[in-house]
Amino acid sequence: MNLAHYGNRQITYEIVRSNRKKTVAIHVGLDIVTIRAPQRLAEGKIHAIVQKKARWIIERQEKVNQENHIHPPKEFVHGESFPFLGRQYLLEVTHSENGLYSKCYLMNGRIQVEVGKNLQGKNAANAVKEALAYWYQEHAARMINERLPYFSRQLGKAPAAIRIKDQKHRWGSCSHTGVVRFNWKIIMAPLSVLDYLIVHELCHLFRPDHSAAFWGKVQSIIPDYKEKRDWLKNHAFIMNNFG
Repeated sequence: MNLAHYGNRQITYEIVRSNRKKTVAIHVGLDIVTIRAPQRLAEGKIHAIVQKKARWIIERQEKVNQENHIHPPKEFVHGESFPFLGRQYLLEVTHSENGLYSKCYLMNGRIQVEVGKNLQGKNAANAVKEALAYWYQEHAARMINERLPYFSRQLGKAPAAIRIKDQKHRWGSCSHTGVVRFNWKIIMAPLSVLDYLIVHELCHLFRPDHSAAFWGKVQSIIPDYKEKRDWLKNHAFIMNNFG
């Protein structure tokens, strides 16, 4: 771990290096800051960047802390609320007599999860979480694979491959080889926001940056893209409070 200071505040950060990174990216968490940096960038230069951004990092940590109080981590217990395609659904947990595997389905306006009768407390919560995550991933994969071809045709370009991932800090990404990755938690967002994310990543097949030309291409398909982009920024907590 590395340390930086801002006044009497201390910033603990870790460095994650990648051959694919060309610039430094800063992710601010509750307890630690992650610096994603190019493989060959000197540690001293990384530290200098952290010091330069120290005030912003402290302010961001305070905001993350506030969000954590407003949107605490899920406990995966009966009666909690979970989003799906922009709507909130109550979680209903039931116990089966002989079920070895947990099941999850949407029925009667509720997300219902069935776990083994012998599972209690933390074990039951972990089983519920696992079943929910699997259910979300299945729906995300199906929805993205159904909708992406339409936007590919509009743009005139298709990805080399599609991956549905459990990304901690990103809603989506596009590699230099044309592989497009989506965070499965995007299925919690409204359908129009999902469509925006699909278009956003497809436009990176043309331009890897976020230049005016890139945003112009996004806007040609999603005229109100700024509204969808703001939704993702304002709901970033979803990636963390699900765990």
